[in-house]
Formats: sequence, structure tokens, C-alpha cells
Amino acid sequence: MFLIKDFRGFTKYEKIFFGLFLLAQVAILVYFFIKTKDIDWINVIASISGILCVIMSAKGRLSTFLYGLIQVITYGWISYQANLMGEVYLQVVFGVFQFIGLYAWIRNMHTLSTPKVEVQEVDTKGLTAIQWLITLLLGGAFYFAFAKYLESIKSGQPFLDALNVSLNLTGQVLMSLRFKEQWFFWIVVNIVSITLWVRKMMHTGAIDATGVTMVVMWIGFLINSVYGYYYWKKLQIETQQ
Repeated sequence: MFLIKDFRGFTKYEKIFFGLFLLAQVAILVYFFIKTKDIDWINVIASISGILCVIMSAKGRLSTFLYGLIQVITYGWISYQANLMGEVYLQVVFGVFQFIGLYAWIRNMHTLSTPKVEVQEVDTKGLTAIQWLITLLLGGAFYFAFAKYLESIKSGQPFLDALNVSLNLTGQVLMSLRFKEQWFFWIVVNIVSITLWVRKMMHTGAIDATGVTMVVMWIGFLINSVYGYYYWKKLQIETQQ
């Protein structure tokens, strides 16, 4: 079954990085459990499924969409509770894209065979100059329109929230269509998301488990995005050979 096979074929570096990433999230949850004698299992599920989603995405593995579906549901609920409505709407769209991306990827996979493992990885490609222009124009138009909408419904941090949503949406579309340039958008998304949650804690004047968990999660995502671009570029070269 691909859900099990997708954990195979990781390098030593990947195992160490992903292991430390997961350990950091667990350590935060344990710390706040000891401090407050309470644990929010939605945070636990959101952070772990998010980690698995970005790990498998960077490796071009199909199971990214299963973990992605779990993550958008749980993270959407967390964002709703934090009054980040742009994030909530985004998770609804992401939920739809999990199925679109799964369909597109299934039709464009190749087999990676080594003496020890055989796994399926996605065929990747790059944007042309015209495609870059269209991507930036459509993304910019959506940002301005959505920022005004969020401002009109008095969402928290509407312009930063709208920037985060537009970048996320662009990255998700490029990911579903298998473009390696998605990772440039994810890098910016992760920086914006870190800022979003840090400001949220500053506004409330409290450092809580949810805020810290989300900040650390997005920092891990940022590091993973840099690695994801490197790996997808490698996959593109392998596909063209």
C-alpha cells in the first residue's frame, strides 16, 4: 500500500531533519501539557498531519494529499477559533484541491527503484516566462480583491491574512499542476504565516500552546520548502532524462 511505501527511500539527512521537526512539536505539546494540565488534540493532529503533508510533498509522494486533507480540516478549525477568517476560507479551497491534486499526480508518476526500495514519485516541471507573468498577475489581482473583502467583514489582520491566502492559493495550484516554482510561494507563505501567529500572540498578550505550536510548525515548513525546491528540481531533471 502506498501509504506505507511512501515512508521508504528517505536519505539520512531527511530522516534526521524530519525526526527533529516532529520531536520539536511533541516537546512543545508536552511542555504546555505539564504547564496547563491540558492538551488540545486538534493542535496535535493539525501539527503532525501538517508535518507529514509537507514531508511527503517535498518528496513527491501521493500520501501528501491524505495528510493534507486531515491538516486543512484541523487547521481550519484552529484558524476559525483565532478569528483568522482568510485562513478558514483558504482551508475550504485547499480541501477541494487535495482531490484535484491527487488526480493530477496519479496520472503523472514515475517509479524510483533502488536495490532496497521501489516507490512512486511525481513528475515535476517548471514555469515558462509567460506562465510566470500570468501567475503573478492573477495572484496580485486576487490579493487586492480579497483584502478588501476581509476588511469589510472586519477579519483580524485583513491585509496580512489576504497576502497569506493569495500566496497559499497560488502555491497550491502550482503544486497540483506539478510546477517546482510552487516552493518559492511556500517560502513566502511560511514567513507570512510565522508573522501572522506571532502578531496574534502579541495582540492577545499571551504565549499559548496553539500559537507556539503553529509558529514552530511554520518554521519547520519554511526549512522544508527550501529543501522541497531542491528536491523537485532534481525530480524534474530525472523526468527529462
